[in-house]
Amino acid sequence: MMSEFFECICETDEHTLRFKLDAYDPNDVELYTSVFLNRYHGFFGRLWIAIKYLFGYKCKYGHWDCAMIKLQDADRLIRLLERYKSLSR
Repeated sequence: MMSEFFECICETDEHTLRFKLDAYDPNDVELYTSVFLNRYHGFFGRLWIAIKYLFGYKCKYGHWDCAMIKLQDADRLIRLLERYKSLSR
């Protein structure tokens, strides 16, 4: 199991990407991505979202946030993806 963390250009903790390469079983290699979904609402905004959730409302677009990968991290991400690709064959 191998983990790589990529911090956003803005260096905010919430904008950190985590890639986890699970090659424990050579026949089932998986690459997981974890992203923190930040909510920019105050107390009443979160309360309103909770009430809508209780009644089954779902946004058709999902919940999104973004992170910009630093240029100096691009090679590290490429190596991770190349390793995933080579292990998956």
